[in-house]
This record gives sequence, C-alpha cells and structure tokens, in this order.
Amino acid sequence: MLVFIAFLLTITGMPSFIRWMQKKQIGEMVREEGPKTHQGKAGTPTMGGLFLIVAVLVLSITAWIYFQSYSSQGFFLLYLVLAYGSIGFIDDYRKTIRKSAYGLKAREDITLQLILALPFVWFLLSEFSFSYLLVFLALFKLLVILSVSNSVNLSDGLDGLLSGLAIPIFVFYFFYGQAYAFPWISQFALILIGTLLGFLFYNAHPAKIFMGNVGSFAIGGAIAGMALITHTEWILLILGALFVLEALSVIIQVGYFKYSRKKTGIGKRIFKMAPIHHHFELKGYPEPLIVVRFWLIQIIMTMIAWFVAVKIF
Repeated sequence: MLVFIAFLLTITGMPSFIRWMQKKQIGEMVREEGPKTHQGKAGTPTMGGLFLIVAVLVLSITAWIYFQSYSSQGFFLLYLVLAYGSIGFIDDYRKTIRKSAYGLKAREDITLQLILALPFVWFLLSEFSFSYLLVFLALFKLLVILSVSNSVNLSDGLDGLLSGLAIPIFVFYFFYGQAYAFPWISQFALILIGTLLGFLFYNAHPAKIFMGNVGSFAIGGAIAGMALITHTEWILLILGALFVLEALSVIIQVGYFKYSRKKTGIGKRIFKMAPIHHHFELKGYPEPLIVVRFWLIQIIMTMIAWFVAVKIF
C-alpha cells in the first residue's frame, strides 16, 4: 500500500511543483563544456528532489503513526536523507538562484558531508566503548557514506538515469528488510520506490524536471544508510557496481589528465568525457539507449547481489 500511496502522491503533486518552478524561473544551468546535446535542456525546471524529500518525510511520519512502527533506526535513516538532501539543496540554490556556475566549493561540500554524517555514525556505534577499533569503524562508516553519496550524485546526468538505477536497489532493501527483520527498512524502501516511480514519470526522456543535487544526495544518503544499518556495506560493491564505475571513471579521467600534463605538458584523457555515461553520449549513442542499458545492467547486478547476500547472510 505504501508504494502506491507514494506513487500517487508524487505523480499528482509533481505537475504543480513543475509549474511553480517554471513560474519562479528556477531552471537547470548547463555548462558549456558539457555534451552539446544538453544545451537544449537549459532552463528545464530542476530541484525535483526537493518534492521527493518532502513526500518521503510526510509519508515516513504517517507510516510511523499508522503502523506504530517508529524506531531509532528509522529516525536516523530519515535524518541522513534530510541532512544530505540539505547539502544538495545548498549547492542547487547557489547554482540556480544565485547563478553560481559551480555551487558549493569542494572543501565546503566535503566538510558539510563529514559533519552531517557524524550523528548517524555516532548512532551506529553508540553501544561500543572507546577503542582504536571504534575509531577505525567510525572512519570506515564515514568513508562509506561519502563514497556512496558522491558516486550516486555523479550518476545523475541523463534523463531518468538515477531514478532507474536507484529503484532496483530499494527493491533489494525492501526484500532484505522483510527477510532479515528490518521492518522499517522495508517501509522506507517502499516509500522511496513509490516516489521515484512517480518522479520517473516526469523525469524520463525528454525530462520535464530534473532531480538536482538535492535529490541525488538524498538518495545517496538513503542507500548508504540502509547499507550501514543492515551491515551490507560490502554488498554495495555489487549492488552499486554502476555507481562505482561512474566514480572510477571520474577518478581515472582526472588522475590521468594531471599525470599526462605533468609528464608531457599536455593533459590527455582516457574517456571522451567523465562520468562514463557522457563518454557513451559523445560516442554517438542516443541518451535513452544509454539509460535503458544502464537500467538493465542494474537489474542484473541487483539479482546477483541478492543471491550473494542470501548465501552470505
């Protein structure tokens, strides 16, 4: 029932949100160095993730009350989603309202991510006494949150891409929560599935609204939070393989460019553009074709992740 309510709330409420964003002239700013095919997307309403976060907040509180399912795990998971969504909101606000081309500076972005992740990490480790192992675990969990949230954010570059990649992951956590006694995880996953399906109705190519960093960071926070609460961090290497690939393509591209410029004086690139979904765009593949193939790969990786999780846990 939750997934249908979330879907209906999003699919009926999003048109009003889109019209409001158009009225306020809050649209996407497309960088000149990006793919030329994206220039036509300039001005498309963005920050659709803001609507998703509000819907998730309202539905989560409603579910707590109706099902009497409140839990500290649910509270801190919702906190992480809201906290990381707020980071994305600040970045979007600077780019769309204040017309800054790059939003938050890298050091500001990482500092906020670290600070806002600390309460969630504290909750996860609050039962442990202080030791070197505790410090190691805290650093590891911080690394997971930052790695996941940023790799998810990098994957939000084509119409419908991130929504289609995230939905199978939340389907995985719905079934995992059912199978291994994490009822709130299952409820939260259903809410996210429903809202993303509703959002995808308007975000599929050609997109009528973009998610913005407010949405992609919130989704990254949700995935990282679910993985840490259910102790499935290592499964993310399979479940989030495409996010890993997107992040690695950027790391390799930037690293090789700096290395080649230092050695030869001319920066060279391995990919036509990073993240890797833009590489395929510049190779001439149509945007919808890239998106659908990424979705199919994600579905396959989700099934493999489920098989591995069941065998291990």
